[in-house]
Amino acid sequence: MNGIPTYHVLALSGGGYRGLYTATVLSELETALGSPIAQHFDLICGTSAGGMLALGLAAEIPAIELKALFEDQGHRIFGSRSLMRQLLGFWMIAKHNSNGLREILAERFNETTIGELKHRVLVPAVNYSTGRGQFFKTPHHPSFELDHRMKIVDVALATSAAPVYFPLTRNERGVFADGGLVGNAPGLFGLHEVKTFLAPNQDALIRVLAIGTMTIGATVRGGASLDRGFGMWRGGLFDLVISAQESSVDYMLKQSLGDDYFQIDDQATPDQSKDVKALDRVSTGATNTLKDRGVHAAQRALGNPKFQPFRVHTAVAPTFYHGSNKNDSEAVC
Repeated sequence: MNGIPTYHVLALSGGGYRGLYTATVLSELETALGSPIAQHFDLICGTSAGGMLALGLAAEIPAIELKALFEDQGHRIFGSRSLMRQLLGFWMIAKHNSNGLREILAERFNETTIGELKHRVLVPAVNYSTGRGQFFKTPHHPSFELDHRMKIVDVALATSAAPVYFPLTRNERGVFADGGLVGNAPGLFGLHEVKTFLAPNQDALIRVLAIGTMTIGATVRGGASLDRGFGMWRGGLFDLVISAQESSVDYMLKQSLGDDYFQIDDQATPDQSKDVKALDRVSTGATNTLKDRGVHAAQRALGNPKFQPFRVHTAVAPTFYHGSNKNDSEAVC
């Protein structure tokens, strides 16, 4: 590209257990590439379930192992519910507790911090203590001085604290809710991050690869009641937030980047939508649908010319200014 700097962004959407679709796509792509997929991207962005995947990829955990976390541990995440949660979940308290998720994350990441990751990440969450979006990042800019101390477990819990599905989570930075409230499809955040912090005032080539979660377009039936309280909305309200964001971000990235934007996602068929509609449905039907469609989506992408630039790109080793992986000689930890 005549010396123009090139930045590739991987954007992973949230979607609860439907993250198994995303993980399956990643596993198939990584197998075809023959190397950690993170090595092909200059920035990895992920929200909620996509945030957990982004953190895992940035640690160079094989994608097939991340896929196994969803497939093998889904029942621990969205599994046994106490009688109290069965009676009051969605109404007075969250439908699930977060103990299973926390245990799985601790088993996989232990005490690892953001500053120990090998690749740049951006993980959105909502700081309910301030009422603002918060974006956890590796220290890839001199001004990013705090996040590198955060444990990956705490960041993953923050970005995936889906309202009504899981309790809010507290860590040293405040009380947090799911990143899907501010940006379930994080591709625009990745584009902004490159333009603002990685390549400011530069004529850079930026490409974004977005991988969805078979998001179901949340719609209302023609004869449905329009006067709705929380008992009618329940989890459907969060589903609608996700659906509206996904379509809007997809449209804007297509307009902004043209052929330098490529999305991998699928619409569930009417029959399959019964399996995967709920964010927390862990069943044989959901597992089979998400895996089968994920494998096919990856195969389709590998044969698409728009995927080829991502396949051949090798990311330059990032500069980190703080933390244990600091490699800038002038930076101060």
